[in-house]
Amino acid sequence: MTVRSTTSTETWTELRTPSPLFWVAGILGFITLAGVIAGIGRLILGLEATTSLNDIYPWGIWIGFDFGLIAFAGAGFTMVAVVHLLHLERFHAALRPAILVGLLGYVAVLALLVLDLGRWDRFYHFILFWNVHSPLFEISWCVLLYTTVLLIEVSPEVLRFLPWRWPLRVVAWIMPVVAIVGVTLSTLHQSTLGTLYLNMPYRLHPLWYTPFLPVLFYVSSIMAGLSLGLIAYRLAMRIVGQHEQPRVVLGLGTGVVWVALIYAALKAAELVWAGEWAQLLTGDQYAWLWLAEMAIGVVLPAALWFWPGLRQRSSVQWLVPLLVLSGVLMNRFDATIFAQLFQPGATPYSPHILEWISTAGILAGVALVWMLAVKLFAGSSKEAFH
Repeated sequence: MTVRSTTSTETWTELRTPSPLFWVAGILGFITLAGVIAGIGRLILGLEATTSLNDIYPWGIWIGFDFGLIAFAGAGFTMVAVVHLLHLERFHAALRPAILVGLLGYVAVLALLVLDLGRWDRFYHFILFWNVHSPLFEISWCVLLYTTVLLIEVSPEVLRFLPWRWPLRVVAWIMPVVAIVGVTLSTLHQSTLGTLYLNMPYRLHPLWYTPFLPVLFYVSSIMAGLSLGLIAYRLAMRIVGQHEQPRVVLGLGTGVVWVALIYAALKAAELVWAGEWAQLLTGDQYAWLWLAEMAIGVVLPAALWFWPGLRQRSSVQWLVPLLVLSGVLMNRFDATIFAQLFQPGATPYSPHILEWISTAGILAGVALVWMLAVKLFAGSSKEAFH
């Protein structure tokens, strides 16, 4: 009787004091529901009634977040390249959370793209009508195919629930080829995102416009992917109640900072090559935006990481990848909205409330699914995070 009473008391205590994970899931679920309602409203009512987009501002926050999320979702291909192609097996513990966050990142991208399409009911037309001269054609196919690759890479976690073992053996047999295909597809479309901006030499400010945009977009996707891979690993360890491996955290953090420094060097070299250094001395909003990108996304993270003793602090290990991700997101929004040159007197773009709610709902939804999937997969197989 004593044991039964103690157990009942403990159970009642757990019910009365839900874990922080329960509250986070509840909040994310509420935001997701609001986003779904807003998204349905946009699809029914059309772009004019639910957005602030117009002929002058055809790109809004949906495209800004799309381009940023594609870079963030590079966590999948970067960690696959690190573990399977570079054979750095000490980072294997961060692989599964990164692949899962990569897959859900692309799901979010596809959802935002559907909202942004004027004729969303024709989203599949790129499959039927091949416009091989358009960068969007290549991006659309690469995103579709790479999402399929990510589904295959995540499939072992689902196949573990089946009573048969042969599906797991088949997936394990084809995985090396799948990994190579996935990294190749990511390289193609991450760089081609920069190619899109090459079509607007008179619309994009010179501090952002350069023939080397495909290279810059690709390198920035690597540093964003490593950053989100590091964050996903640390969050996953907390969700499943396991201790993180210091060598994984320090190794990925060092990789993030070095790639960010390479990115900054390429950006600076391009300005020297193009003779556009004087643009930074004007003191206008464009100069400040460019400097803010570099300060927040590269200089501050590098200073924190290489300052003796700071990188050992958990707060710095969180802050550095978050700063790098913030810099990449700023770059995508600058290139998409803030660094676009418009006619004097043009009405500023201010996103409609439904644009914000639908975007927040999509982001909250994928975060909720990722969190629950990490908990579920870890419960079915501890090897997923070892």
